[in-house]
Amino acid sequence: MSQLTIDIKKLRHNIQFLVQYCNRLGLEITGILKGPGLDSVILHELISNGVENIGFSNLPVNKNYDNVFQKKPVFISLPSLHELGDMIQYFGTSFNSELSVLKKMNEVAIARNKTHNIILMVDTGDLREGVLPENVVDTVKRIHEIKKLRLVFSGIGTNLGCCAGIIPTHLNVDILQELATRIETQLSLPVKTVSVGGSVMLEYLKTNPLPEKINQVRLGESIFLGNIPTIDKKHENLYDDVLIFRSDVLETSEKRIDLPENLGKNAFGYNPEFKHTGIRKRAVMNFGIADTYPAGLTPVNAGLDIVCINSNYTVIDFTDSREDLKPGDFIEFKMNYMSMLQSFISPFTCIVFKQQTDE
Repeated sequence: MSQLTIDIKKLRHNIQFLVQYCNRLGLEITGILKGPGLDSVILHELISNGVENIGFSNLPVNKNYDNVFQKKPVFISLPSLHELGDMIQYFGTSFNSELSVLKKMNEVAIARNKTHNIILMVDTGDLREGVLPENVVDTVKRIHEIKKLRLVFSGIGTNLGCCAGIIPTHLNVDILQELATRIETQLSLPVKTVSVGGSVMLEYLKTNPLPEKINQVRLGESIFLGNIPTIDKKHENLYDDVLIFRSDVLETSEKRIDLPENLGKNAFGYNPEFKHTGIRKRAVMNFGIADTYPAGLTPVNAGLDIVCINSNYTVIDFTDSREDLKPGDFIEFKMNYMSMLQSFISPFTCIVFKQQTDE
């Protein structure tokens, strides 16, 4: 049995700290929900504690966004030409970079008698989505040349620390201020939103003031994991155990670990590694990659070491642990981004909310 436990009190603390901190810097937060989706408890905590916008990277599976949000959420992925109708139906704003997609989106908006807000993404070095900085003003100009325009240009955005691992610098942050100013002066168009992402920005904000036009930050990992990605550093004011993965022991045994003479590949096609040799205590756990991303888990208690992973089992070496494990015992793990995402979307992992009252 695999469980993803969510500590509501700690989640609320992380949200409230980040909202207050960012608001003092003139930033509104878009809370990114790539894993939790439409979970009503998490959405309530985000919205009731001051998160201005909710961002999703996928279209809704159950098609009920209209029944959940008073303010339509933001679609933070580049829209597919084949999903524009649903995207416009359920989202009020989307991130874009392709002029051909925007032209088709406008046609869909006209056909549905809707308007739709767009953020133009700028590639400032992370080598993922976005137009190059030197093409931004011309792209905005060409967007506004689309006939019968039903798209509302809201601003520009960028993403850091994802594809190329680029961390924020004055160069790749301040360029957004320059581009927003150029759009306003050369095209006489307002730039209402300048959005930066994601949680990697938190380390930069500790010592660097932002240009005045940057007014939105997109945060996800820091809210749920208390972590600053790319530099992989816990934020000192955030809990890193809001989410805990929990599963039970199925078998324990002592086994002699020797290096095999005839070594093949494991179930995933990789060459197995043997961290320990000799007589070792091993526990077979009731989860694998069907439940989470086991390689992204860190045991809460010392002396436990994940040594083998397959589809439905994970093997732990507990030789150096003070615990004498037996079948039925539960082990808890902290999570990284990949294990969090996989746990949320797995149909085999049960989500449990831990409600705590103030002492």
